[in-house]
Amino acid sequence: MRQSHGESEDVVTRSVRMLADHGYLETTVEQLAQAAGISRATFFRKYGSKEDMVFADHAATLERLEVLLHRSGLSPRRGLVEGAQLVFRHHLDHTERAVARHDLLQGVESLRDREIAMSSRYERVFQAFLRDALAPSEDRRVTAVALAAATVAVHNAFLRTWLRDPSPAGGEQLAASLSQRVAWLCSVFGVGSPARGALGPVGPVGPVPASGTISREAGGDDVAAASEGPAPIVVVVPQGTDPQVAAERAARSVYEALRS
Repeated sequence: MRQSHGESEDVVTRSVRMLADHGYLETTVEQLAQAAGISRATFFRKYGSKEDMVFADHAATLERLEVLLHRSGLSPRRGLVEGAQLVFRHHLDHTERAVARHDLLQGVESLRDREIAMSSRYERVFQAFLRDALAPSEDRRVTAVALAAATVAVHNAFLRTWLRDPSPAGGEQLAASLSQRVAWLCSVFGVGSPARGALGPVGPVGPVPASGTISREAGGDDVAAASEGPAPIVVVVPQGTDPQVAAERAARSVYEALRS
């Protein structure tokens, strides 16, 4: 459901926080509408169901992502880096809502399922972009599927790290590291290798301590130190497996590994 950006934004944030604090099942649409100062009918017309309300901003973010990726002359690497940044910074710009939604999803399995489905929509947008932007080759479709899934999985890992300690300084450091990590992913897939030393070391993914610095100790088991390089994720695929099936299986394995 569409809503005007200004007046509805705070209503969405307050509603998500209300659901997190008072219980998703225990809070009725009538209570949400009353807190928002609108009628039940207006609530349904503007936002749909409670579940739609929780993810109300994603439709607009997906539209912005599609517009960005339709820019003429955008390279695969730049499109993925800028696209991941657009989505990540949307959460940074709406910290209260992102934190409230994160708190809510911890206790509601159906909403976590909806979040996974939403991630698939982002994957499809990146896939469509890559199928057009990648150089022609026999495995272009396979590369598009796997690289799109890996990009979304890495973005989500950085987002979860930030949500553990949603400070502005930590968010900016993670945003910079996210761009480096997505660029590294492109290199792994042989997509537009950067000039030597252009990106610097790939930053680690981990909670940011109060000092604002990122260290191996802060990252715990999530990551290896930057000096040691990224920790590999190994996917074993039987010989003779259909390439498209293998790519989708590998992408899903990477996604699940990064979620854990």
